[in-house]
Amino acid sequence: MKFHRVNNEVLELPESSGGKESASSPAAAGGDKPQAPHLLRQVLQANPPDASDPLKRALPFQPRSYRDFMLFEKHYRGAALGLTQLYRPAVHRLGRLYQALTGRDFPGFRPPALWYRQPIFYQSNHLGFYADGAPVHCPRYCECLDVEVELGAVLGRPLFNATPEEAFDAIAGFCVFNDFSARNVQMAEMGSGFGPQHSKSFANSISSVVVSADEIVPTRIGNLTGRVFINDELATVCKTDYYQFNLGQAIAHVSKGTRLYPGEFFGSGTFVNGAGIEHARFQLRVGDVVRLEIDGIGSVTNEIVAEE
Repeated sequence: MKFHRVNNEVLELPESSGGKESASSPAAAGGDKPQAPHLLRQVLQANPPDASDPLKRALPFQPRSYRDFMLFEKHYRGAALGLTQLYRPAVHRLGRLYQALTGRDFPGFRPPALWYRQPIFYQSNHLGFYADGAPVHCPRYCECLDVEVELGAVLGRPLFNATPEEAFDAIAGFCVFNDFSARNVQMAEMGSGFGPQHSKSFANSISSVVVSADEIVPTRIGNLTGRVFINDELATVCKTDYYQFNLGQAIAHVSKGTRLYPGEFFGSGTFVNGAGIEHARFQLRVGDVVRLEIDGIGSVTNEIVAEE
């Protein structure tokens, strides 16, 4: 089922039930746990946005925290090619030459060894989430503004030292997530050893519609297609690729020694070809209207404005 927020009230989209159990029914017959639609409604109702803030009042929920994974290796490689093309041209040329001579990927364009052993994530600004339709500012320090198409997941049950199966079962719903990024400051920040800072914390946006987890897991999550439109022109088509770790494994990893609670938010990491920095294909400018879509989930649209 699909839900959105109207006048600070959580409502089911009329066409979303498809004959399934109503979201007002807490549990399936004979079961103790609420079904996914009811669980999602509970989470949305318990985490309303600030109704006094015009940039946030249309959010379907206010995340209680925000962590972002990097689960798709091909995105990493494409982004490394784009970042070095723009900001480390000598490294870019070396990598291209290595690939041409050996037929293999340049080691510097591959994720670090730890990425292959465990899910990698960073924790950022959960209060920097803006609504579908809200203007998003381009920071003064940003010379290369980019988007990232991601699958956003909101937790519906508490977790602690969870198994991957328990973590998957705790996801209440999914939305379209745009992780805005300032690429010109990202490489230096990542090289500091502390992860992204100003490059990733100024703004994110999510779709007004949130889809209950049962509509995506398990059959569709591995085959999602997204798109980026800039001023109504198609900029890229992107897809989920091979997950190095699935979302259940990734969220279970976060729960190691850490208590997680309903309303916490997770990004899947960028879909393959879901960002302009991959192969340095495009970037946003003040005045652009950007729309991200994921089939079967929804869309999020924002106009880029100058920082006041």
